[in-house]
Amino acid sequence: MSQSVQARKPETFLSLSRVGVKGLKFPVTIRRGNREIFLSASAEVFVDVPRDRKGADLSEINKAVSSVVLKGSEFEGIENITAEICRDVIGRLPYVMKCECRMQADYFVKSKVAGGITLSNSAIIGETKLSRNKEELDFIGVSVQGINACPCTMEKERAILREKYPEYSAAIEALPVITHNQRNHVLIMVQKFPDKFVDADSLLKVAEEVVGKPASIGTDGENDADLILRQHQNPMFVEDVVREVARKLKSALSFLDPETMILVRSESEESVHAHNAFAEFSGKFKEI
Repeated sequence: MSQSVQARKPETFLSLSRVGVKGLKFPVTIRRGNREIFLSASAEVFVDVPRDRKGADLSEINKAVSSVVLKGSEFEGIENITAEICRDVIGRLPYVMKCECRMQADYFVKSKVAGGITLSNSAIIGETKLSRNKEELDFIGVSVQGINACPCTMEKERAILREKYPEYSAAIEALPVITHNQRNHVLIMVQKFPDKFVDADSLLKVAEEVVGKPASIGTDGENDADLILRQHQNPMFVEDVVREVARKLKSALSFLDPETMILVRSESEESVHAHNAFAEFSGKFKEI
């Protein structure tokens, strides 16, 4: 049998750290106790390629993903799926030393409010990095869209208003004043250990406490005016968002091992600037 094209020698001998596929889409089922969650997921899978091999067998990577998601298994978490995919890929490709898989899915949550039921949409994320010597890192995460209000512009507006309306200086100091809203995207990733269960819902709750809930379908829980007022009463830079999310995580996940890796990221889509603002914490739980 002739040698596959991928197994041939390359013209240039150079090891490649990440080769793989992106945009794989498929349905998965998550079951936790009596709760069953159906998700439409998108995944990307990468492996390393040695210097003396032309390419990776991408078809085998696709087969590994299909094998995991189509065999009818129900998983406890999205990060369990990424872990099983990595194990399957490494089993199929003897020349790779490591595999990474990241999966993201839309996640709709129903909430009871005074006016009925509201439905909000966020994203849950699973990520696994696995080496052939069985060193494994698993992460569970969420991505939430909310808003924050710019504190810098608010202080500048206070100065302008005090100068224009000195008779109202006391009120201007006491009340939130004009500033611009920013659509804020919060990402939280938490390393998972076998004996430490982290629920995506608890991560969503932390993010939403800081930047509000994403746009809802159905009855409004917190309407636009209430959300804007709440954020204006506590305007934040992206740095403030990251620190506040991290502080709340410290309380909500106090059971975590101090060595647990944590990632918190905030990015604001600036409404009056031609750039975005960005901040990130990446480190161990004990550093918070």
